[in-house]
Amino acid sequence: MPGNVDLPASAFWTFTLGVYQKEGVSPACIALQDRLGLDVNFLLLCLYAGSRGRALTVDDFAQVEERAAPWRKNVIHPLRAVRRWLKEQQLLEKAPSDQLRRGVLGYEIDSEGVQQRLMEAALAIPEGAASASAAAGNLGAYLAWARAKPGDADEADLLSLLSQVFAPLSGDAAKALLQKTLTP
Repeated sequence: MPGNVDLPASAFWTFTLGVYQKEGVSPACIALQDRLGLDVNFLLLCLYAGSRGRALTVDDFAQVEERAAPWRKNVIHPLRAVRRWLKEQQLLEKAPSDQLRRGVLGYEIDSEGVQQRLMEAALAIPEGAASASAAAGNLGAYLAWARAKPGDADEADLLSLLSQVFAPLSGDAAKALLQKTLTP
């Protein structure tokens, strides 16, 4: 049954499951993925590392990308394409198509969890004191590494991520932290 793959425990995945349910986090991540071509798991890694006080480097992103890219390309992206196609297709009636799409979504979510475990195995992030500043720096470093040029809507989504993950961080405080990392 989709959505029930038995995977080993993962601190990163546990963090993700908690954070992804917070208001605005899922839409912000998906919007950044769709507009800038970013990997949601990398965005979450930036936040996870910051929640443990760890600053990420270009070498860290390259190391994690080397490990995650084959899985993302050969498993996650094809599942996502099928799920999105099923949502728009007109060959089947909505009910059976939606049922199939939900099953594919379960596998897609499981595959995201596998990618996170691959990423976690490639890069040790020990427990440490949470730092919104480190998380903002990680997001800025990831954007630079990915050669992404955020616009106003992207910055608003990044602010949403920071303020939700590091609540009660105010929007103004999140903006100040983020501006330091996005200013050349």
